[in-house]
Amino acid sequence: MEFKLANKNNLEQVYALVQETIKSVYPKYYLPEIVEMFSEYHSREHVLQDISARNTYILLQGETIVGTGTKQENHITRVYVLPRFQGKGYGTYIMNRLEELIKDHYDTIDIDASLPACRLYARLGYETVDHGIWECKNGVIQVYEIMKKQLKKQAAAPCLQLEHCEKNLSSGLCKLTDNLKLRPYKPSDAEAIVSWIKDERAFHKWCSDRFGAYPITAEDINHKYLECNGDCEEPDNFYPMTLVDECGPVGHLILRYTNMEKSVIRFGFVIVDDSRRGKGYGKRMLQMAIRYAFDMLKAEKITLGVFENNPSAYYCYKAAGFRESATEKTFMIELLGEQWKCIELEVNRE
Repeated sequence: MEFKLANKNNLEQVYALVQETIKSVYPKYYLPEIVEMFSEYHSREHVLQDISARNTYILLQGETIVGTGTKQENHITRVYVLPRFQGKGYGTYIMNRLEELIKDHYDTIDIDASLPACRLYARLGYETVDHGIWECKNGVIQVYEIMKKQLKKQAAAPCLQLEHCEKNLSSGLCKLTDNLKLRPYKPSDAEAIVSWIKDERAFHKWCSDRFGAYPITAEDINHKYLECNGDCEEPDNFYPMTLVDECGPVGHLILRYTNMEKSVIRFGFVIVDDSRRGKGYGKRMLQMAIRYAFDMLKAEKITLGVFENNPSAYYCYKAAGFRESATEKTFMIELLGEQWKCIELEVNRE
């Protein structure tokens, strides 16, 4: 057997494997509307996004891809084994290999568990910590388990030199630095933020339609932030923040009040240096911002929206503590000639 990163040449095989497994196994557990939801969620586009982000792995027996699994930071998803190869330990093998890749950077692993997989995850040490709800067609509701596993902590070797950190950052050899700070935005940060937005699709995932047409300049950001108060009416309502390390900006987001009582804060324009993604910077930045919103701005609840076609951001937000809102509904917005679904997430003070 061979376990390795998937590439774009594997797209059709991985997609076909996932769809065959869903359509063969899931009807034994779920109503047709829920089976259809799983099939649509694991679309060819979503599989391609994860392969392109180097998050998806495949298990081969000879030339045949018999299983696949995906990790996004410390979240494991899309673990599937072809039906004719199930019951041979391949699912356990894939989970163990993904855990090995995660444990050097995180203390816990999260997974959203479908009914066919719950027993496997429980045997591997995962415990149910919450339940999620997904609305399907015809008013059918799917309730799924959110499971977590605590990993054994290992002593981390310190990074002794800044040059060592920079050289090994892209290969993942260097741990997330402890010298991160979340500070108020500076006009000079705009150049870095613009450089992290590589194409028009990524631009709209970042800002929706709030900045107009792609591309934008550093001057566009500074105009909105410094001269327009982030388009907020009240003067003391808008807080742009930047995450920095020894080298400069590595992440950015904004905070703004959304109600007159100033009890609800909304996060927006969340972005991380594209060379640091998948290494925990996004999660750390969000956790710092959550603490700031609750402790300094005295918020009772924090909200944000994420597009369904941006699964890496979705799972990053969940890893930081956000859950899908029980009161706010998803909504659609037209971007690039397509209908994009926006999912509402929130985290409460308690």
